Amino acid sequence: MTEIANTIDELTADWFTSALREGGTIPPSAAVASATSSLIGTGQLGLVARSELDYDGECAGAPRTFVVKLPSADAGSRGMGAAMGVYESEVRFYQEIAPLLHAAIPRMHWGDVDPASGRFTLVIDDLSQTADVGDMVGGGTVAQAEIAIAQLAALQAPIWNDPCLTDKAWLSIDKTEMLFGAVAPAFELFAERFGERVSAEHLELARGLVPKAAGSARRLWQPPYVVAHGDYRLDNMMFGRGPGAPPLAVIDWQAARLGPPLLDAAIYLGSCLTAPERREHEERLLRIYHERLRAAGIDDFSWDDVLNSYRVSSLYPFLLTIAVSVTLERTERGDQMWAQMFTASAGIAADTDAAALLA
Repeated sequence: MTEIANTIDELTADWFTSALREGGTIPPSAAVASATSSLIGTGQLGLVARSELDYDGECAGAPRTFVVKLPSADAGSRGMGAAMGVYESEVRFYQEIAPLLHAAIPRMHWGDVDPASGRFTLVIDDLSQTADVGDMVGGGTVAQAEIAIAQLAALQAPIWNDPCLTDKAWLSIDKTEMLFGAVAPAFELFAERFGERVSAEHLELARGLVPKAAGSARRLWQPPYVVAHGDYRLDNMMFGRGPGAPPLAVIDWQAARLGPPLLDAAIYLGSCLTAPERREHEERLLRIYHERLRAAGIDDFSWDDVLNSYRVSSLYPFLLTIAVSVTLERTERGDQMWAQMFTASAGIAADTDAAALLA
């Protein structure tokens, strides 16, 4: 039985031998001869390493490099990650949901989590040789938006409104309600920090909504439900390059949650396109999603349902930006990202009159 690794120093050849045999990546007769790991990312809640392996024995087709995700080395950040359930969500997604979907998602080779302590290890495909990660702050293209929105049908249709989803505690809407409950207490700090980066009009729109945020998911979200990525932005997408590479692979499933079908569309369009681009292409992009959904066999979700779900969902990135942005470690790029998401998602909320839903 492979043990959860606590640090990259524990990602030894013996550890990988056990994990990859257990995960079925290499046969019992093969072994990892050497393993070298180095950090490639130190996010606010976790660490990301790339591991390069050499093998002993026949390992035809086994990858030579992997991406390994671990919790933050900082005790406070690790505790926050455990409390928010993000470590468990990502591992459980790869274990329980990813095998059911018809979309490009990195393969999990081994993963395990201890929800109480926040200890987890996740070994997945390294896609860096065939794909490029997106950059929300740097700006996306309309062509990327078309790919991202179309991909949602493949992520959702196979388990569309599956009643088994509501039995999974790690997907519970209660997780979203916990975040919505943090919006009002965070607003004044958000206004102080971002007042010069966002418009007074959007701040006033938020000021009127934040007292009503708590409990809004339970009040407004209705079936059908899907497993939403929950952070469906360019930074969590890898666009394929070269022949044979999938056009898009979606990574970083720490925010996976049960939600309305248009939640991820609202997050993407409320963060990764400028307001003029979004307004010009919004209907066409949403119709691409709807057409793909119908082609996948979901024929009981009308165009009006799409628009209603999009309207309800627009409140999620708008309000959650307030709570999350002032909770995590502050960086210049982070402030740019949160201001951009707040502004763009406020535009959707204003254009759809989503505020009236909380009246």
